[in-house]
Amino acid sequence: MIIYGAGLAGLLAGNMLRSFKPIIREAKRQLPNNHSALLRFRTDKVGSACAVRFKQVGVTKAIRYGNELVTEPSPFYSNMYSQKVTGAVVDRSITNLDPGERYIAPEDLISKMAQNCSISYDKELTLDIIEEQRDWHKGQPLISTIPMPVLMKIVGWENIPEFRKQKIYTVRGRIESPDCEIYQTIYYPSQIIKQYRTSVIGDIVISEFTEEPDAGAGGHIMGVLYDDFGIRAHRLVDLQISSQEYGKILPIDNALRKNFIFEMTSRYNIYSVGRFATWRQLLLDDVVDDIQQVEKFISSKSDYGRMVHNEKGTNQ
Repeated sequence: MIIYGAGLAGLLAGNMLRSFKPIIREAKRQLPNNHSALLRFRTDKVGSACAVRFKQVGVTKAIRYGNELVTEPSPFYSNMYSQKVTGAVVDRSITNLDPGERYIAPEDLISKMAQNCSISYDKELTLDIIEEQRDWHKGQPLISTIPMPVLMKIVGWENIPEFRKQKIYTVRGRIESPDCEIYQTIYYPSQIIKQYRTSVIGDIVISEFTEEPDAGAGGHIMGVLYDDFGIRAHRLVDLQISSQEYGKILPIDNALRKNFIFEMTSRYNIYSVGRFATWRQLLLDDVVDDIQQVEKFISSKSDYGRMVHNEKGTNQ
């Protein structure tokens, strides 16, 4: 089995499909910047699948609007937040502010996931490789975690729709003093405020932006910690600024999306896995379920692509 892409979805597939002895092929020369934004889980599915211990914590959330911190969601805040983050009005996580249990991965999650995988770097998926998959009953299955618009271009798909995405930037640092062990998130719907979400995870603070932060981002985060979280941080260390090209995505026509996934499987034995490959909103917890379904279809040699048209199947 070949898996294209060593992002989170590809590494997860590599861990879960070890019985197929997969080789992950990554286009870059090293592990990509997999996920610098907020990464916490609703279940421990990912940790269990990768044999990595997650920490169960209680998380509280609020909305900062004007001078107020509110804990009750409303269509007003939700729609403002959605427009700020994506440029459109769609459902976002801000609609649910109830305290809840979440699972936090260790900081070295990516390296732990990669340790269980065989990865080849500087390996791009090309049309020639895809064409070799046509006689798929004789070939090996191929897992694609490549973004759908990229795969469409590779295969020369006709009538490629407009794929709208929002690049995001993150500022991440460690609160050196005082000692800190909380799990809290504040959302910022107002366009006036630079960041759209700031979270404190233990002693790590992560602030997320839709525009590139300036050189004074560290001082800005110090102010956010005091004004909004009530934390008088003496110093932030290990400050990092990074970006994700596919930070937020907007949906395309669902019938077109499903048809493309179906055609890739029926023609080439290519199974699309992950948020960007299937171009739909989902959590990494959900990708675990998708990979389990893919494994069943590959093992039974049935047509996975047809599953995407079956309302009783997965959420592909």
